[in-house]
Amino acid sequence: MFGQATHSVPYERRFTLSFPEAALRQLAGLLVTAAVAETLFLRLTTRVGVHLPKGDIARAGIHAASFVGTLALNFASVLTIGLVVVLLALVVLRVEGGAARLTLAALSAGMLWGLGSTLASDSLLANALFGLTMTALVLVMGVAVAWRARLSREARLAIGLMVASYACYQYYSLAHLLYRALDYSTVPPLAVPMLRLGEGLVVVAAAAVFWAWGARSWRQAGVAGASFTGVAMLVVAAGSFAPAATTSILALWTTGLSLFLPLPLYVLALGLYLLTVFACLRKGEDFWTGAGLLLVLLAGYMPEATYDHLLLLLGVAFVAGAARAAAPRGALYKIEDPAS
Repeated sequence: MFGQATHSVPYERRFTLSFPEAALRQLAGLLVTAAVAETLFLRLTTRVGVHLPKGDIARAGIHAASFVGTLALNFASVLTIGLVVVLLALVVLRVEGGAARLTLAALSAGMLWGLGSTLASDSLLANALFGLTMTALVLVMGVAVAWRARLSREARLAIGLMVASYACYQYYSLAHLLYRALDYSTVPPLAVPMLRLGEGLVVVAAAAVFWAWGARSWRQAGVAGASFTGVAMLVVAAGSFAPAATTSILALWTTGLSLFLPLPLYVLALGLYLLTVFACLRKGEDFWTGAGLLLVLLAGYMPEATYDHLLLLLGVAFVAGAARAAAPRGALYKIEDPAS
């Protein structure tokens, strides 16, 4: 009788893909290490070495630095693409709302298609598709994801400034790309003012980053972090004694900044930014913020290649909290049973 009175509950199993945060964190740590090595050995050492006195020892050192930097760049490029694919897939699967999920999936697919087409053939259409979808994804990560992560107003302001500076550069880049496609010989409207506005926003964003994350924890950068920050500031300040053309070229090649503002502003911005990065990296709970800020710094204001754009996308996503939200602690996959 009891058995006849009970009704069978339909059994439903739902498969939800997830990725352990610890694994994603290790991959991000490898990427940060490789990107730093690539920057130090390939961008800085080889480019600065051109302006140093020549000799057998110096030539051998530059050759070794170039070799190590090239290996680091190749490894970082592959790892960056893999991390972008994994992170975007996880965010798409976890985003709520059919329209939002479809939009993010379409942007991700368009960006990856543009990336593949750009690597295969350097066509204007492929570059335009990659640039437009990349800009939209950075905006989504920096605005929508940061808002859903319930970050502080100071953090959202800092992320917004970083995204706005990237959008200014992308306007400059995509406008010139469009004029090339249309075979126009004139300069796009407001191209140079937008480029300079973006560089100014970079300096303001550095102060906002310190206000959001570094003001209360900059002492946790430690002696090593403070020392490295001080040395970096001294090196940049000492560059003012070099010929203006040499300093500007090196700054443009390594960071994408033209240094049209007074140099002390850049020195102060660099110091505040680096102190914040070291303080966040030394705090375990702020790893994603520190790693993201460092990737944004390494990507530079004017990304030279698709690798730099991808670095910036990952950096903004990490700072906005996408990695922590998309990769909860747990197994590689899980099966949820609503009936249990």
